[in-house]
Amino acid sequence: MLYYLDTVIVIYAVEGDPATQQRALNYLAALEQAGHRFAISELTRTECLVPVIGQGAGQRLSDFFRFFHGPNLRTLTPTAAAFARASAIRSGHTYPAAPPAQPRRYGLADALHLATAIESGCDAFLTNDNQLTGFPDITVEQLP
Repeated sequence: MLYYLDTVIVIYAVEGDPATQQRALNYLAALEQAGHRFAISELTRTECLVPVIGQGAGQRLSDFFRFFHGPNLRTLTPTAAAFARASAIRSGHTYPAAPPAQPRRYGLADALHLATAIESGCDAFLTNDNQLTGFPDITVEQLP
């Protein structure tokens, strides 16, 4: 099974608070031990690196690149079909909201992550964002 890792999962695994980091690393290790593989996209890399790039970020940057080059991780490049699907996701799906708030459209980043996962043939999308768990077009797992 190929799991697409949402950006938050990568951040947790690389530099989360100790308890959250261990939870993410343990779950990823269990999935890997069960024979599953992982994917991220160029967007994931971009979102992870924005707060890291700059003076004094050498070790943090190294930690992310070590994760990005893991032997069981593929980096996907969103295709034109993924961008088209992201547009459809944004226009056709909403997050549920507690009344009286109105449901919200998926943000561009979330839509593009989901679309890239689907268009690239991923079997599941691993996140810690409970708003994404109701998305119907791919199995969405929330980090336990």
